[in-house]
Amino acid sequence: MFKRFLFFIAVMCSIVPLFAQVDDSIDSFSEDTVSVNYESAITCPTIDSIIQLAFAKKATAIYKYGAAGPKHFDCSGFVYYCFGKHGIKLPRSSRDMFLVGQKVAKEDLIPGDLVFFSRGKLEIGHVGIVVETNVDSAHNFRFIHSSTYKTNVRVDNSSRPGYVNRYKGARRIISCEGIGGNATILPSDTVFSDTIPSIPTTTVVTPVNSEVTTATPQKPAPVPQQSTVKYHKIKKGETLSSIARKYHTTVANLKKWNKLKSDFIREGQRIIVSK
Repeated sequence: MFKRFLFFIAVMCSIVPLFAQVDDSIDSFSEDTVSVNYESAITCPTIDSIIQLAFAKKATAIYKYGAAGPKHFDCSGFVYYCFGKHGIKLPRSSRDMFLVGQKVAKEDLIPGDLVFFSRGKLEIGHVGIVVETNVDSAHNFRFIHSSTYKTNVRVDNSSRPGYVNRYKGARRIISCEGIGGNATILPSDTVFSDTIPSIPTTTVVTPVNSEVTTATPQKPAPVPQQSTVKYHKIKKGETLSSIARKYHTTVANLKKWNKLKSDFIREGQRIIVSK
């Protein structure tokens, strides 16, 4: 019996450190480790600034449902605040955020993309900002988010239990063109069947001061006005003269428009009276 007890103690001593090591690898990596691994964000000052603001808020931010800053945040409120401070206005809820920008495959994620998860009975109930991509062969990623009342704002790995099976997709809100290039807000690729499409506008974020300027869409070229042809069905007793007076024109015009060689017309005949 005593030998069995010693064997149980030895097994537990070997297993507990192993779990602790796994947990540390997921939850306790430093911001410095993350920051040197989002090289693709360096080519886009706006994305870089958004991620830096998110990490700056991490130390003091407190989770609070329905809050969007500057000290208290829920998950969508945190994303809304970080993007909004750089001139990019997003919808307020994670469900609505999932309808803007461009859909991105997991293997194509870059820092700054938004990632979405289900929560409870909600198909889309949680959102975070990607800070590191392709951390393993399964294309898992790390993301910063306002998590819970217990953990507040933190960085998590998408492979972590509680997230790996709840991942619903990603959206890219802004795109940069080349090193030091402007950041462009991507138009939504979501089609709404119950709305009439409008002329899209292109919104450009200036990386220097993060101000957003919206380019006015060009007006479509005017459509030439087509002449309206009006017809009249001849009634019994009508003549070209009476019809011309009725429509304020001349007999000559009626003959020309209808290619008539005489004044003869018949009941029921359909002729052009305006052109």
